[in-house]
Amino acid sequence: MTEQEETPTPQLTQSQAKRMNQPIIGIIITVAVTLLAVFAVMGLRPEPDVAFTPDENVGEAAGWINDVAEYAAIVPDLPESWSANYARWETSPELSVTAWEVGYSLDEQSFLSFAQTDEPNPAWVNAEAQQAPVTGEETVNDLRFEIRENEERKYYVLTAEENTVDGTAIVLGGTGTEAQFETFLDAATEAIGVRVEPEDAGDSGVAPEDEQVEQDTTNGGTSG
Repeated sequence: MTEQEETPTPQLTQSQAKRMNQPIIGIIITVAVTLLAVFAVMGLRPEPDVAFTPDENVGEAAGWINDVAEYAAIVPDLPESWSANYARWETSPELSVTAWEVGYSLDEQSFLSFAQTDEPNPAWVNAEAQQAPVTGEETVNDLRFEIRENEERKYYVLTAEENTVDGTAIVLGGTGTEAQFETFLDAATEAIGVRVEPEDAGDSGVAPEDEQVEQDTTNGGTSG
């Protein structure tokens, strides 16, 4: 048997190879020019305003909430630098609770919020406190709070039984310094039982101090 002759490998001339490379070089140049144009446009675009934060009028929102709630929605008198991210009437069907909720951005590192309801239950309290364990207690303006803490946040729970002003349950918490928590707790407790109407809220969103919910002196407090 004779060995089969090997098929010779085709050889391209220099001119043929040059013609084959021209489309590839053109594609590379086109892509490079396009990328440079995109980067140039992005460089001309202004930086987004990363410092923007919403500033809800808490007092105005509370005024409307008072039309549907059977208690006075608290409106803490807080520093002007604290910006309200939200102020809402939140319904949780799975917990059978409807609550007044407000959250504040204090600075780039701190956020504090509260939730208030007149129909609390242990499941709602645990959910608001992120299942954090009890670590102590603290009395603020004659109201005894339960302290709960986890690795990231701290919470203060005022149960309905301990709230001798209007009987609502309030959970406050978030991240902040001790001084910020002290300011928040003091302002929140001072606002319990203070009713705000929409026309009274104004631009500041701060509840007037002389508008107090009428207390039932016969049974020692208001209902609901």
